[in-house]
Amino acid sequence: MAPLEGLVHALSHTPAGADFDIVVVVNRTTSGRLALPVSIGAVTTVVDRPNQGMNIGAWDHGWRHFPEYDGYLFLQDECELKSECWLKPFVDAASAPGTGLIGESWNDGWDRSWDAMKIAVEGQRMPGHDIDGIAANRVDVYREFMSRRGVATGQKAGHLRSLVWFANRHTLVAMNGFLQGDNFGECIAAEIAATKSVEALGLRAQQVDVQPFRYFGHREWRQGPDGRWRHGAQNVLTKPRLSRSWRAVIARVRASIQ
Repeated sequence: MAPLEGLVHALSHTPAGADFDIVVVVNRTTSGRLALPVSIGAVTTVVDRPNQGMNIGAWDHGWRHFPEYDGYLFLQDECELKSECWLKPFVDAASAPGTGLIGESWNDGWDRSWDAMKIAVEGQRMPGHDIDGIAANRVDVYREFMSRRGVATGQKAGHLRSLVWFANRHTLVAMNGFLQGDNFGECIAAEIAATKSVEALGLRAQQVDVQPFRYFGHREWRQGPDGRWRHGAQNVLTKPRLSRSWRAVIARVRASIQ
């Protein structure tokens, strides 16, 4: 609960540059009364859902539950606010012609052709990466998922990581929201599919700033001495993150803000 409390406190006590409301979406793994600490008083609403699709599933549930807002900033509860005026840059970037999805971290390591990416990940084995019960190359798993769900994969595999996303309502409606995966491999495929769905609409998916993690950092991503950002989580081979209960936070931009 501590990361969520810290994030909500920071959001509600730091100038954002635009008006917003906060809703917390809880992926439930247990029954019983759902309640947040009294200290989280800035939250407008708390909603819950089954623990499916990880944070992307919670984000999709959140905007569909409150479809009346102009824009939505989707955050994991492990995000850390780094700067004042943290909302307006996302609103402005998403308002630029041709822009669809805004994030904090573009996966440039995958910004190559799918064929080249398939060679790069050959031999990697991760949970939930199979096709018809047979272990498969990661790229084949992701492309098969998107093909099955009607998403054009495009020419390259580059995409925005699902740590922080912002999208306007009309973009979310046009792309029919976010896909949800049923296992670890499909959840990664759903992350990539968000960018590809936006690109299929003729729109761009891009970082909010040339510097990754400009307005929001993440507890599992740290910058090394060489300047590169690296994931510092437990090895997914031993502890798939699908097992944890995700709490996703959405800062919903009020309809009066253009």
